Amino acid sequence: MPDTQPLESILEQADDVAGENGKADLKALIESFGDRAFGPVLTLLGLLAISPVGAIPGVPIVLAAVVILFAGQILFGRTSPWLPGFLGEMSIKEEKISEMQDKAHGWLARIDGFLRPRIKWATGEVARRIAAGIVILLSFVMMPLEAVPFAVAIPAVGITLFGIGLTARDGLVMLCGFAASAVAAIGIWFLL
Repeated sequence: MPDTQPLESILEQADDVAGENGKADLKALIESFGDRAFGPVLTLLGLLAISPVGAIPGVPIVLAAVVILFAGQILFGRTSPWLPGFLGEMSIKEEKISEMQDKAHGWLARIDGFLRPRIKWATGEVARRIAAGIVILLSFVMMPLEAVPFAVAIPAVGITLFGIGLTARDGLVMLCGFAASAVAAIGIWFLL
């Protein structure tokens, strides 16, 4: 995955994997991301929680459980994600991926324009593990917030920023993830 367009390359890579047999299963897709697989997964799950999909009853709990599965693996030092069989078999059709690419291209290009590898210590192993611990806490908070419409977006912003930071190896975005998590903690404290 290139450092110059990390977010656009996620969808391009998904499209390449799907082009081989008309669909991309989650296992093949994650394997194609290599050592950066955790970042795109956390980014996509965070974005799902922020989107209107995150307001559907039950969805935040499922998303939180999957985020905990992946963040826990980062916390314990895995370099590539392990997936249970049923999750690995889930697939997305090539047409859907192409449609997402067309809709998101402009936005992703703008965001990618700001991203670059920097502040290396903030993307190092210690920072990754601390971020993973915070992501797990944010995921646990998503579960009770399901009762409040769109409230899961509060912790999901931090999860998304950590995912983008890991994908782009951008320490500034990781630091923004830490800041967003602190703001989320304060907001959740007053909300609950």
